Amino acid sequence: MRVLQKDGSSSDILEEEILYFSNYKNTIFVHTKEGEFILPTTLSDLSVAYEGKGFERLDRSNVVNINNIEGYDPERKIVCFNQGTQFTTVSESNEPRLKKYLSTQKKDSD
Repeated sequence: MRVLQKDGSSSDILEEEILYFSNYKNTIFVHTKEGEFILPTTLSDLSVAYEGKGFERLDRSNVVNINNIEGYDPERKIVCFNQGTQFTTVSESNEPRLKKYLSTQKKDSD
């Protein structure tokens, strides 16, 4: 995927490097362990484009690569990445779906 750096230059990142996409002030950000990049699109378009590839919309401001989730804090309603140094929110309506996914992942790793 081709993304923009904050200085306006572009670079390529791999799908599996993506932790999540977020929307802030009508700008889409791509979050990876290496940093944050800008993507000229919408969350709705990303949700459609990455449907079936392990990306889920967990609230109105993000689309998460669920394969990179390292933890979930149900009290704060956040999913964590990168040893807890990065996180994003989960809406109450999407929490049951996330919990179901995480429980199936736990069973698969046992």
